Amino acid sequence: MREKAQPQRRWPTPDIVKRARFVDTEAVACYLALEAHTLECYRSLGGGPVYHKFGKWVRYAVDDLDSWAKSCQRSTTASHAAPRVLPVDLT
Repeated sequence: MREKAQPQRRWPTPDIVKRARFVDTEAVACYLALEAHTLECYRSLGGGPVYHKFGKWVRYAVDDLDSWAKSCQRSTTASHAAPRVLPVDLT
């Protein structure tokens, strides 16, 4: 019986991301354990990490990702520092 080949890693590992200055949305999604679509929604609605536009290309600075991740740190779910998410009025 033919053995199934191991899938190759599609995204860079976190240590490679750390060495880069700017990374794309897919690498950020892997680095932060989010979906790429979630980052796209953050760019539209706000609340996500700071990003840069180079022409049509969206890139994230790794230092900004680490800062944003640090700002999301909570000690409990009832933390007063947790940002309040309000519903979006689409009318």
